[in-house]
Amino acid sequence: MVNKTILDSGLVIISEYKPEFPSFSLSYSTRSGSRAENIETNGFHHFVEHMMFKGSQKYNLKKIADISDRLGGRLNAFTGKEVTQYYIKAIDGKLKESFDLLTDIVINSTFPKQEFLKEKNVVLQEINESDDDPDTFAFERFYENVFGDNGIAYPITGKAEGVAAFTYEATYDFYKKTYAPHNLLLSAVGSVQHEKLVAMAEQAFARFPAQKPGDFDFTAPQFNYKTFAKKNPSLNQLYAIIGFAGIPTDSPLKYEIMIMNDILGSGMSSRLFQGIREEKGLAYTVSSFVDTYLECGIHIIYAIIEPQKVSQYLKAVKEEIENLKKNGITKDELERAKDHIKSSVILGLEGNVSKMRFNVNQEFFLKRELETREIVDNINKVTGENINHLFKDFLNLQETAVFLYGNIREKKFTDNFVLNGFSFL
Repeated sequence: MVNKTILDSGLVIISEYKPEFPSFSLSYSTRSGSRAENIETNGFHHFVEHMMFKGSQKYNLKKIADISDRLGGRLNAFTGKEVTQYYIKAIDGKLKESFDLLTDIVINSTFPKQEFLKEKNVVLQEINESDDDPDTFAFERFYENVFGDNGIAYPITGKAEGVAAFTYEATYDFYKKTYAPHNLLLSAVGSVQHEKLVAMAEQAFARFPAQKPGDFDFTAPQFNYKTFAKKNPSLNQLYAIIGFAGIPTDSPLKYEIMIMNDILGSGMSSRLFQGIREEKGLAYTVSSFVDTYLECGIHIIYAIIEPQKVSQYLKAVKEEIENLKKNGITKDELERAKDHIKSSVILGLEGNVSKMRFNVNQEFFLKRELETREIVDNINKVTGENINHLFKDFLNLQETAVFLYGNIREKKFTDNFVLNGFSFL
């Protein structure tokens, strides 16, 4: 059971008592990520995440590292498109020390000026490293072109020219504005008493004025159906991404879409893997997955293929999808997909960090606690008829975004759903 308390400052606190864990996880999450950025501020959330560990009112950079190691814990953070999170995992009995450290980092970061230029260089190296990785480069260009002039299209790290122009004053002002209590969610899972966590938070946030909790504030994107490509003759393989407009995180079709995707391309027994890799040998890597966001989503088919086999590959994808639309799925496929997803959900919640993140997502996107039993029941209710309808309704081959990246040798592709040549970036 997840307990919830809202402080006068607007800080929301949720915790789940799990005494069977010999450790606990503690986190602060913001209702904000790179989706909230614009061209000028793209990369701010990620850069601020780096700077937060450089020093706070109580702890300098070295002391933060020393205390984290002494706690036997893992202190880390990540920036996403919709949520940014700072967390620590530590052994039982270290709650007060962990809370003090994490809280001071999040709300009392000092942004040491001597670290600013050094960390900017570190982030620029991170961006350059990502640009050198074909996978990352391909997906970032895909999102930029599919979602256009919207925060969801921007790379989480920002772009090199933008980050290079960041000023100390602008990033620090952004931090102070974003990391206010009403924008934060404090979450814990493990042997943590909710009342004790609330008491510590009340003391730490007593100086802040009363305010209601905030919420997400994103501009909805438009999905651009287009075919585009970028040449890179230095690559031996070609990266192919096919995208369909998807569903939001809280869609009532969530579990049906998960099962549909599992059958299509999520595992070794999926149609795409068996048909394109095992039967036709057109790709070593081929899969599909679903990205869901607050009010939108995208369903992606992804493969790495040989440059001369683009037409064969696209034709094979079309054939697999049309076969599913025409003939539907088998009972065995449905039950296999259900078992796969149920196992993934249950096994994925065994650790306190993963359970903590699950609880955060439920609070942010569903505004309620979702029990594992309820998820399993919803999965069990899905019928083959449900899935067959989804294949017809959601995988429209005339409404796709297609991106190729690599040593492209063909300019036009016929006899498949990409009827015209690609526009080159």
